[in-house]
Amino acid sequence: MEVRIWNQKYTAKSTMFRLYPVGDIHAGTLHCAEDKIKKQVKIINDDPFGIWIGMGDYGEFIVGNDPRFDIGVIADWVQPDDIAESQREWLFNLWKPIASKCVGLIEGNHEDSMRLHFKGDVQSHLCKDLGVPNLGYSCFVRFRFQRTTTESHMFVGHFEHGSGGALTEGGKLNRLKRGLYAFDADLYGMGHLHDIYSHSPPYITLSHTNEIVSRNRAAAITGAWVRTYTQGVRANYAEKRGYPPAHLGCPVFHITPYIREITVEG
Repeated sequence: MEVRIWNQKYTAKSTMFRLYPVGDIHAGTLHCAEDKIKKQVKIINDDPFGIWIGMGDYGEFIVGNDPRFDIGVIADWVQPDDIAESQREWLFNLWKPIASKCVGLIEGNHEDSMRLHFKGDVQSHLCKDLGVPNLGYSCFVRFRFQRTTTESHMFVGHFEHGSGGALTEGGKLNRLKRGLYAFDADLYGMGHLHDIYSHSPPYITLSHTNEIVSRNRAAAITGAWVRTYTQGVRANYAEKRGYPPAHLGCPVFHITPYIREITVEG
């Protein structure tokens, strides 16, 4: 587990930052919604108060020795004799315009499998080329928003790629809650399940002036950019296993530092 400190300056008390958790793209397969993820990158690039964190499984990174490998679902731009590198290069070009807004990249199980079984550390290379922190498989992030030289507001986030194969709505929500309550954080994000669920439980605490106040934690399963079912394309391993349709897109965490408010939309 890694720790990252994110410092951000702002001036207006009304400023609201938006944190986009982007992962489970699986670039390199014909099932990847390339047009949608490119639009999301533009949204982040055009948002003056937008920042983002990578949630893992950026490329498909499935090669010949993997039982899930199927040449029939590889995108046209992937080089069959250099699969991992061509996908890494595509991702670099996708993210280069928004690299300066990146909190860091979490590693997914697809990147990890490439490293373990095929000796290609695509995660480290992506982070190095983009100039962003490698956040490992899970991480804490301390967000520090500074308005003046004497006033700053801090929030703690915990993010992980996730694991498991929860298929039902209840199973996914329970997996989200398990992570939320295991880590002391104001906001929590988990990928891997190719769905979007949010949960914002309230809690009671004391303010720095010893007033009893109600606040909330914000948690979300962070979506995907790869289709489970695509018309006219050979079935991938997800369709063959009967997985539910993926929820394309990502949630957005809204952070208003001055009033210490966090919400999640999606």
